[in-house]
Amino acid sequence: MKKELSNEEKLVLVKNALDTKMEVKWDAMDTAESGAGAEFIDTGMATTVLQKVRDAQTLLSKLPTPITMPTASYELPTEWADPIFYGSSEQTAGPWTEWAASNGGTGKITLVSKKFTAITYLSGELDEDSIVSIRPYVEQKIAKAYIELLDKTIINWDTVTASTGNVNSDDWAPTAWTYYLQMDGLRKAAITNSKTVNAGTLDSTDFRAARKLMWRKGLNPNELLWILSADVYYKLLGLTQVETIEKFGTAATFVNGTLSAVDWIEVITNGDTPNTEADWKVSTTPGNNTLGTAVLVYKQDIITGFKRELKTNVEYLPNLDQFRISAHTRFALTIKDTDSVASLINVTI
Repeated sequence: MKKELSNEEKLVLVKNALDTKMEVKWDAMDTAESGAGAEFIDTGMATTVLQKVRDAQTLLSKLPTPITMPTASYELPTEWADPIFYGSSEQTAGPWTEWAASNGGTGKITLVSKKFTAITYLSGELDEDSIVSIRPYVEQKIAKAYIELLDKTIINWDTVTASTGNVNSDDWAPTAWTYYLQMDGLRKAAITNSKTVNAGTLDSTDFRAARKLMWRKGLNPNELLWILSADVYYKLLGLTQVETIEKFGTAATFVNGTLSAVDWIEVITNGDTPNTEADWKVSTTPGNNTLGTAVLVYKQDIITGFKRELKTNVEYLPNLDQFRISAHTRFALTIKDTDSVASLINVTI
């Protein structure tokens, strides 16, 4: 007679069936993959990865310290207009004059966290057979991807999903779940608010024209940051105003090969600041992207936050004989004003 299974045994069978069904995936690192290793990662990986991120020079490190968000959507109080001073005089005998009153303006901005996930699988054979430690390799790869993600989101976020209009995909509808579809970033803000300079042949006057678009916020170089695509940076190195000693002293680019500031505004380069077509958007055909981009930001107005910094988890999947590394973060960005960002577009490179 067939033995009746206990409830516990039935639950085990159901769980195994569900695991077998749900753990199907397409891409696992295995012994056929080159450039990987063997010894697996312990649960302290997240700490190591975050330290690697903090040690790196990133765009995020140049901006105000990210807010730790207590809720997924977090309203942050902020200042706006200042009290107004009016002309007045001494109050003597009555009746007295009641001077016009004004308040110090207050307001709020909202940070909405967006989630990002990366998952990597490694085979059990890779863990057993390789003689090269995989831990430093995987930690470095996750740290690099995480750094690039944060920088890319700040610069390139754009929510447009149509076949044209997104600054990152001019001639093709973005693929669902693409990282940049979560909200609008720096490049999109400059375009949306008409804070762009159609630079053409790059000149020092272009950089000052972008500052002028920001009006009062463009006055103090210490409060600003230039983010240049690599090609624009190389173009900048060759400007006659900065290239030679008689014009730029010992900081001349021909002497040092680098340029750290323009008009005393710090300059950084970023591989995620793209070249574009003439309509300031990126073509899906790389050869069409022949014009450079540079973004100027008023740093105090670029507010970021984390509902969750990077969290990693390592699991062994016995039914597949694979390890799964999951990495998740919840990140938010808001740009305070319409004059917080300006951009050079269509730079000849």
